[in-house]
Amino acid sequence: MIPGLLPVPSRVDIQTALRSVLLQILPDGVEVIAGQDNNVPEPTGDFVTMTVLRQERLATNIVAYEDCAFTGSIAGRILTPTSIRFGNLNVGRVVFGTGAAVAPTITIVNPDGTATLSQPLAVAARPMASGVKGLKQKTRFVFQLDIHCDDDDHSSDMGQVISTMLRDDAGIRLFAATGIAVTPLYADDPRQMPFVNAEQQYEDRFVVECHLQADQVITPPQEFMDRVDPERIPADIFFAA
Repeated sequence: MIPGLLPVPSRVDIQTALRSVLLQILPDGVEVIAGQDNNVPEPTGDFVTMTVLRQERLATNIVAYEDCAFTGSIAGRILTPTSIRFGNLNVGRVVFGTGAAVAPTITIVNPDGTATLSQPLAVAARPMASGVKGLKQKTRFVFQLDIHCDDDDHSSDMGQVISTMLRDDAGIRLFAATGIAVTPLYADDPRQMPFVNAEQQYEDRFVVECHLQADQVITPPQEFMDRVDPERIPADIFFAA
């Protein structure tokens, strides 16, 4: 498996941002939890569940390259760079040029400028690299929000708040404040869908589908050419008469 092939932001990150925004726009005391969680009892009081329905590609991949070239040595699991020509050492990147059968991965970038690697090595000072190829996919995430309340009017009102806020610049600013790269696109109109609980009793529930955009990036390792040494080969060229 190629190390580092996890999308950023991840689905958990996106759901965390959504939960943070919902907690700010819904009344105090309303729980916001992940849906489809087994062996977990229904919360008491009003609550909202979040369930991912689908992920949709919005555009073709956007590709960007980022190289990191440096001179360094490795003792055990500690990589010590002595000079960095360009780029930065980042967690999750593979270190090329170590002479190891399997190139190690950076697990921690330490405050002193060294880096902790995934495996121990003994490498004298030499040129190394840690480049990546960034693949960005613009993706629409569709979440189903189930709003459970003791009072049907209360459930309807909360659905209206969600539907309105996620179609407005105010909602965009709330998502931006989470620090996670997620943007609300819009939310569908709330609709009433009765819910039958474990006691076979009907509960009031309104459902809203919200559409979020997350530009997820994966960064597979990428080796770059260090230099080019061209050779000229004399050749006699004959043209047809």
